[in-house]
Amino acid sequence: MRKGFFARLAVVNIRKNKQIYVPYILACLFNVAMLYMMLFINHNAGMKTIRHSGDVLMITTMGVGVIVIFSFIFLLYSNSFLMKRRQKELGLYNILGLEKKHISRVMMLENLFSALISFVGGILVGILGSKLALLLLLKLIKVPASFGFEVSVPAIRICLEVFGAIFVLILLVNIRKVYKTNPIQLLHAQNTGEKEPKAKWLMAVAGFICLFIGYYIAITTESPLSALALFFVAVVLVMAGMYLLFTAGSIVVLKVLRWNKKFYYKTKNFTAVSGMLYRMKQNAVGLASICILSTGVLLMISSTVCLNSGLDDIMNKRCPADVNVLYRGNSYEDLEKMREKLLGKIENQVSYEKINTEIAFSSTLVGSEDGSWKFANVDGSSLMAMPASLETLTVVPQEEYARVTGEEISLAPGEVLAYHNGKTDGETLEIHNKVYQVKEWLKNYQYVGDNFSSMDSLKLVVNDEDFFALFLQQEEVYQSAMSLMELETDVYLSGSEEEKYASAIKVSDLASELLDSEKAAGTIEVGMNYSTIKQELYNSFYSMFGGILFLGLLFLMGAAMIIYYKQVSEGYEDKERFEIMQKVGMTHKEVKSSIHRQILMVFFLPLGMAALHIAMAFPMVKRLLALFSMTNSGLFARCTVVTLLVFALVYGVIYGLTAKVYYKIVERK
Repeated sequence: MRKGFFARLAVVNIRKNKQIYVPYILACLFNVAMLYMMLFINHNAGMKTIRHSGDVLMITTMGVGVIVIFSFIFLLYSNSFLMKRRQKELGLYNILGLEKKHISRVMMLENLFSALISFVGGILVGILGSKLALLLLLKLIKVPASFGFEVSVPAIRICLEVFGAIFVLILLVNIRKVYKTNPIQLLHAQNTGEKEPKAKWLMAVAGFICLFIGYYIAITTESPLSALALFFVAVVLVMAGMYLLFTAGSIVVLKVLRWNKKFYYKTKNFTAVSGMLYRMKQNAVGLASICILSTGVLLMISSTVCLNSGLDDIMNKRCPADVNVLYRGNSYEDLEKMREKLLGKIENQVSYEKINTEIAFSSTLVGSEDGSWKFANVDGSSLMAMPASLETLTVVPQEEYARVTGEEISLAPGEVLAYHNGKTDGETLEIHNKVYQVKEWLKNYQYVGDNFSSMDSLKLVVNDEDFFALFLQQEEVYQSAMSLMELETDVYLSGSEEEKYASAIKVSDLASELLDSEKAAGTIEVGMNYSTIKQELYNSFYSMFGGILFLGLLFLMGAAMIIYYKQVSEGYEDKERFEIMQKVGMTHKEVKSSIHRQILMVFFLPLGMAALHIAMAFPMVKRLLALFSMTNSGLFARCTVVTLLVFALVYGVIYGLTAKVYYKIVERK
């Protein structure tokens, strides 16, 4: 054969099959661009200089992994459609005299040309869009953006490695298919009729059971920690239920519709139901994947928007003061000495409005059926092993409570002031086999330090005798360094935001210097756990929430792409069937009506199921948000509804584009 024959044949094949090759190459190009933009952010030198860059880079690294996995699955799926459309052509080559090794060589060159176009085009699009993506991310995390142009060589190299591996895998799959199939099978593959799928009732019932159990877990789980532990169990059950229901349940539903003769024997319903019945077997996995991807995008964006919108409320709970310093130790007297020394340093060197300090200790309780509590050592336990009745206990001496509130109180042994998440039930409390009389239920607990807790909280104000007795009891249970008293110091600073931030850093440095000097002198046995600066905590949350939101928006683009490509590819699958229908007398209007009904039924089914999943997951996600101190259910509900409406609008736009393209493909001119 003449030199260059196979290369010219490969180019001609791509050109002649441009209707199916163009969408495929565009899909490859988009995936390359998406991965380059994420890698560009990951390898951008400026990202490492911003505060809390670790949070953002952790999220974008996770995004890189998801995009790589998504690219492998989606491009293999796209290639399977491409090869199915070309089976007759490949069989004809074999009949005309080309050996399988020659066909493999042509396919290798086609794959190489497609890879080059996709890679070069994707990198160019990625370079053009990377700066925009970076500016969007910096905007979301509220970091000033600098303008400039940069090309990431490491990102190009990684893209080349990833998509090189994908295209090699695609080539091997295609060559294997050519060698395993004889020419006659390839020649007549497109004309082979499809067998009617059987209704798999057992799979359908199993799908409903999985979905029901997943929903039940999401609705009935009460504790935030239990919600965190069971969330992934519920997700796996719902995912399994979706695949089973779309695979078997959809066929069962369509056959039930077919049994209804009044509904089925109408032109518009007949063509839509019969067409979907024969196609649901191969569509099921794609539809279930779209549903799960849509649900993930909706949950990610709605939760992150809610956390961003309610960040001020979160911060007021997590860190009410401008800076908080926490010391820990076994000796109450040592903590008192540290307090005096720290206050002396702060008063002399920092301008502030007020300072609150409090010595207390915190531990973990587990409740029993009779309403009593016992100390529980859950240090190192897995979330799954933690009981649902777990609560945190904070015990405060009456003198410390008076220091913070200005209220002088006198408690007898066995008497307590109690706060339990705003509840005011019961005259007594039983803790570790001792009954305490509740002198008063506090409606609002005025606390010092970080009030964040992933569990329900019980706070007690006691006299000195009971304070040390309870401390010794929990010390026996813990038998570890966790059994420590805590000195919390909240400093409310004065001045502008810049001055407050500078003073907060000064307070943190003073606290560290004081600890170092006391340790060097060996006079006080106290350890410093951490100091929390409110502005830095703000920045940390903005970085994390902004990064997740950016990732959600990127996945939304990916979801739109796979939905659009799926519907266009199925247009080519349905082309011959609709041509036959028009030949036997269906009008253009009837064909268009049937197309719209079929696309509507298939296209919006994942959206409807995603909305149902969001509604069922709402109670569990609400409890998960409580782990971030977000307890505003109304705000989360509004964010969820708005996110769903925006997503549905994007869905509708894609439907409008798809319907036009689909109709042009299947319509007989």
